[in-house]
Amino acid sequence: MINKKFLRFAFDSAFIQTLLNKIKMILKLVQKASKKKPKVFERFQLTSIYFFAIVVLAYSIKNSLGYFPEILTSIFPFFDNIFDIKALKILVAPEKTFLLYLVILEICLNRSSFNFSLLIKFNVLLIFLLEMLQNLLISFWDLFLNRELEIFDGGMAAIMKNITVAFYSLLFLFFFALYLYSYAVSLSGQLPIYSGLLKYITDSVAFWLQIKRFNDRDEKKSK
Repeated sequence: MINKKFLRFAFDSAFIQTLLNKIKMILKLVQKASKKKPKVFERFQLTSIYFFAIVVLAYSIKNSLGYFPEILTSIFPFFDNIFDIKALKILVAPEKTFLLYLVILEICLNRSSFNFSLLIKFNVLLIFLLEMLQNLLISFWDLFLNRELEIFDGGMAAIMKNITVAFYSLLFLFFFALYLYSYAVSLSGQLPIYSGLLKYITDSVAFWLQIKRFNDRDEKKSK
């Protein structure tokens, strides 16, 4: 009888190898296209990474809640069609999504043979941090509040359920707005800069990429 651990390892190994092979094929096409029309292809790259970021966000909400909230479906009806795309099913499993991001970060930041622009590197790191933040918020809610629903019954349980749906809906809208803002600013050729508490996120990305701190730029504008 085949050991279950061996099967899991074999599946993961096959998945990793397949993933790497597909990424290599895509990157070869990327290099050819980027040499012909770099600005056009940069916009295509931005569109692709933000599309996948929003899809991952939607899957995170759906997986944690058990379904995609009806209020969000009424606002974004196209998500029903996106969830039916088989090629995107890879984004259902958080561990595979995390592995995919690690591969992308390795290629973007540490592989000098692939000439990604500073704008693309910045946005890839930014999305990675934002997804870590959104997963942290979802995990805290699930740990401290979702599991407490079992102790309620009747009307109180219904109220807590509505609060939970409202939380996930607001969480989705908040990060969707952040992604939309970052995408729009990046399409104009500028690096997205957040304010308030979120400023630490863009400052952290700038620090990792050894970009001059945004504070200095803001101070010059105020003078």
